[in-house]
Amino acid sequence: MPEHPGFDLQQIDGRSMVRLRVRPRGADAAGKALQLPREALQWRGEDPAAYWLGPDQWLLTSDTEPAEDIIGHIDATLSGQLYAATDLSSQNVCFALRGPAARTVLAMGCGIDMHRSAFTTGQCLHTHFANVMLFIVAVEDDNFDLYVDRSHARYLSDWFASSGEDPITRIRNTTGTVS
Repeated sequence: MPEHPGFDLQQIDGRSMVRLRVRPRGADAAGKALQLPREALQWRGEDPAAYWLGPDQWLLTSDTEPAEDIIGHIDATLSGQLYAATDLSSQNVCFALRGPAARTVLAMGCGIDMHRSAFTTGQCLHTHFANVMLFIVAVEDDNFDLYVDRSHARYLSDWFASSGEDPITRIRNTTGTVS
């Protein structure tokens, strides 16, 4: 992707991704046993990280542990409970979007309020973005991880490249002037 002064998009290779789904009546027990986020649209952890997808499902990701190890840990922890743990590592691609114009460019592609007061660090959500489903994670203030189906990865990368040419992605520096 061409360089842009306000944001940078980089593909994160090798990230393990596992979707966990449990029976609704077993969600509280599974959440406690695996220390999963129980509040809507929240995530926690560093490696592995766990993201709330719904009241009975989560996404677990790791840059150091293979998906098989994550699934093995789930199996050992949830023995006796009915669950489905699916390796999504080769189905999805993760991009890191960083920079002061990251929120602006995200707002250009979806109907979600991306203002710092509305979508804060520690939150995550699914949304339609530039005509594809995208899972957005607010890692830090202007730092996001974006998960998309592998078949849409090139399209998404191209979309961000062309959005860098849009004047709206210009950023304001600390003095308030447009750079």
